[in-house]
Amino acid sequence: MVIFLCAALFPGGEEKGEALLIKGAKIYTMGPKGVLLGASLLIEGGKIKKIIEGLDWPQAQVVDYSGKCIIPGLVDAHTYISGYYRLLENSQVVTSDLVALAAFDPLSPEVDEALAAGITTANLCPRNENLVGGITSILKLSKDPKGVFFLKKEGFLKISFAKDVERDDRAPTSLMGAKEMLDESLKNAGNQGDREEIFQEQGILKLAKGELQPLIAASNYEEINTALKWLSDWKKKGVIVGGEEVYRFIEELNKKEISILLSPFLFAFPDRIFEKASSLLKLGIKIAFVSDMPEGEASGLRTSALLLFHQEMPQEEALKTITLYPAQILGVESVVGSLEEGKDADFVVFSGE
Repeated sequence: MVIFLCAALFPGGEEKGEALLIKGAKIYTMGPKGVLLGASLLIEGGKIKKIIEGLDWPQAQVVDYSGKCIIPGLVDAHTYISGYYRLLENSQVVTSDLVALAAFDPLSPEVDEALAAGITTANLCPRNENLVGGITSILKLSKDPKGVFFLKKEGFLKISFAKDVERDDRAPTSLMGAKEMLDESLKNAGNQGDREEIFQEQGILKLAKGELQPLIAASNYEEINTALKWLSDWKKKGVIVGGEEVYRFIEELNKKEISILLSPFLFAFPDRIFEKASSLLKLGIKIAFVSDMPEGEASGLRTSALLLFHQEMPQEEALKTITLYPAQILGVESVVGSLEEGKDADFVVFSGE
């Protein structure tokens, strides 16, 4: 059983400025303190003020979770939550001016579904059907629509070399054609000069100037090879999402410090995928599992970590693939991803291990 908790959800004390003491649980901090037994979190103003390796603190409202486990709120680094049909602009193949935050609906039942699964942070992404889908937005979820806020209104520029991009009725009609079209878009963006204010493809321009990193959908060998070649040609770092055959590029991924977001459709081959995911982590390549909601299920994050654990990966390391590592990949690890002093007080409480 999972319960999502946030300081702002507790009645009484926190609203009056009083401290809250979450005590008695086994805490997986995902930070330098590791796993703590019978420790307590002291919360003030929605932040973790102190992690106490004891059970008491004067003048604090106490919430006792003895016998339970606490981990950081889950971070979903690639999702279409609440805005699936609005996250695709059909009129053009390059729509880099679409910003995902405009598609987010805080009243969607999918938000409640994500929270019930322990997801507290989400990277809302344009879909894969366009070569350049638009700009992702990284947000904190909340049961209260007024409590939703954006950690980054502009996270990454979503690029896709997935098969969904290729169409018979319009360009690009091939993977090579997609790369050539993307190259041309970057060249045009770099030539705009003082005309920035009238340049409609602001996302492409920001990518060209290094203000946004690319998040590239690529799954099979040819797609990933194209993505890596494009990154090399333009001397850019980026993140690959999908990644079914990334294990065939281990040396290059390690050398270029490219992170991988593994999508849930890979679960059709769980043994192979999670064996390879385990190998990637052991070689120092940063990976994270994602939900792709609503194409995938919110519970897929926890299922992924569990399957990775079954591949003889230490429990804490497996949990980092759905907490700390996605936060680091998204660049929001100073706020979420681990339970440390000064970070946001959002976490998941499990009724057992």
